[in-house]
Amino acid sequence: MTESPRAGRASERTSGRASGGAESPGGVSVRIKQAVIVLVGLVLAVVMTFLGLWQMSVFESQRAGTAQARVAQQVVSWSGDQARRGQADEVYGRRVSVTGTYLPSTQLLIGQAWPLRVVTGLRMTSGETIPVVRGAVNQGEHIAAIPKGRVTVTGVLLASDAQPSDPTTSKVYIPAKVEPALRLEVLAQDWPQPLIPGYVTVSSDAAKASGMRAPDLPLPETGGGERNRGYALQWWAFAAFALGMSIVFARSAGRKGRGHSEGGRGTGDDG
Repeated sequence: MTESPRAGRASERTSGRASGGAESPGGVSVRIKQAVIVLVGLVLAVVMTFLGLWQMSVFESQRAGTAQARVAQQVVSWSGDQARRGQADEVYGRRVSVTGTYLPSTQLLIGQAWPLRVVTGLRMTSGETIPVVRGAVNQGEHIAAIPKGRVTVTGVLLASDAQPSDPTTSKVYIPAKVEPALRLEVLAQDWPQPLIPGYVTVSSDAAKASGMRAPDLPLPETGGGERNRGYALQWWAFAAFALGMSIVFARSAGRKGRGHSEGGRGTGDDG
């Protein structure tokens, strides 16, 4: 019995809907391959990211160790009448011992939040003035009296504080002169000259012995561990590259899969 033309067209439409509604096995295989490629790239990127973090932690620990080792070196004695201004940059981060007389008129507080550092100028036997962080006080605490007469102070020599990002005036409101940071160029406007280009922070034991809190000691950054920091950056670059290339390979696999699928359908239609 011969099939009518109308029935043949209906059969073709039904067959077309059936083939369009279900994805071919080849398409499913391509999607699985793409997912595997991206997953492998993601795993590699995660591993490389953690390796970079590990290298960065090694860099930070080495740098901190270098700074602490510099503090632990032998104390540099700045006694006598020899000028020391030109030697400051050679001993930043090291302990120095200075002798002189405190200048009560120079005392001020440093900081933008409690506790504040207590800073007093010391007139050295060389005639130079150096700021000394004698300790720190919290709100309501008593500032230790300034020692009289000639004293010898030992502490870590640090460079001028960085310019604060907040307003140039402190947010702490108390009846005393307060600066947001220990900026030597600011002190130079009022303090006796010549001024040492750095300041001394006493040890926590010395501060507590005078009846005040231990002041913060912002050690200068050192160049230790530069190679580890470079390795960390390389690992992170590799991670980004691996993830990017996995996406490129996955897209390429998808294009090849579609090409094979279209070629197969074309061959089937010809047959």
